[in-house]
Amino acid sequence: MLHASLELTPDITAMRSEFAALDASLSAEHRTCFGGDGSWTAISLMDRSAPGRSTDRGGSPTPTLNTMPSVRTFLEGFDCTIVACHISRQAPGGTLKWHYDNQALHLTEARLLLPIQVPPEARTYIGHEIVAYPEGVVWTGDFSFPHMVENPSSHQRIVLLIDILSNDWIRGRAPTALSENAHRRAALSGAAQNAWLEWPGRQAAYT
Repeated sequence: MLHASLELTPDITAMRSEFAALDASLSAEHRTCFGGDGSWTAISLMDRSAPGRSTDRGGSPTPTLNTMPSVRTFLEGFDCTIVACHISRQAPGGTLKWHYDNQALHLTEARLLLPIQVPPEARTYIGHEIVAYPEGVVWTGDFSFPHMVENPSSHQRIVLLIDILSNDWIRGRAPTALSENAHRRAALSGAAQNAWLEWPGRQAAYT
């Protein structure tokens, strides 16, 4: 198993409304560009710890979090350390190319995703699988496997990203199969990473 939904219930209607107001008022300097081609921007709601600060203390809320009380209430229900939280925007036609991260439920850190506004054409590839969770459904994946995200539609894709320290509380809200057999997962993801790094077409895909 490479991905699954989580037993968490956000107030997606309130989040969608609050984001619309925030998006209309926030200036460009409060948005961080990433993704290589500039097609992604992020609005930080919780910043990662400063260098040298212990990550087990969690991230720091930004003033922008106060503009989205539904997100703040949702995060307050977490019984785990939240390392960072931001809202990502993938522009129409945008692609986040193949890469891998050290994030999964069986690892120290995991990433949770909550689609707020997603066109049906937008999709994530994790290894050999295609992922497209609907708005309002929190999900996570084993992102130590190579993955990519594309939005071939004419509409933007808005997702709340939450980075946490993995623990039994969050693992208990996902199927057991998504975090068990950590040694086998490490071996398989390592093989997948090596296969991607050795793929002859990899460099061509980034030019």
